[in-house]
Amino acid sequence: MKVIYHRGIKRDLRSALTFYEQEGGGKLEDRFFAEAEETVASVLRNPQRYHYIARDLRRAALSSFPYHFVFEEDVRRIRFLVLRHDKQHPRFGLGRR
Repeated sequence: MKVIYHRGIKRDLRSALTFYEQEGGGKLEDRFFAEAEETVASVLRNPQRYHYIARDLRRAALSSFPYHFVFEEDVRRIRFLVLRHDKQHPRFGLGRR
């Protein structure tokens, strides 16, 4: 299965990593990154595990941090559209395609 990341994901991730590095140092930043990677790996193993938030979009939450990925999947690919904080507006990033 092909994996695609929207170009905005890089900016989303960088923003979160910068915040955690400033607030808690390199170890917290590393923990966040590792958990984000594990969440992506979990989605790739079983995308149907995650619930729909819109007609064709699913949400995969990080377990220890207040962030989640929004992604879409079909038989050929999984496309990650946004990494957003849980308190961001629910429509943030949904215009990305």
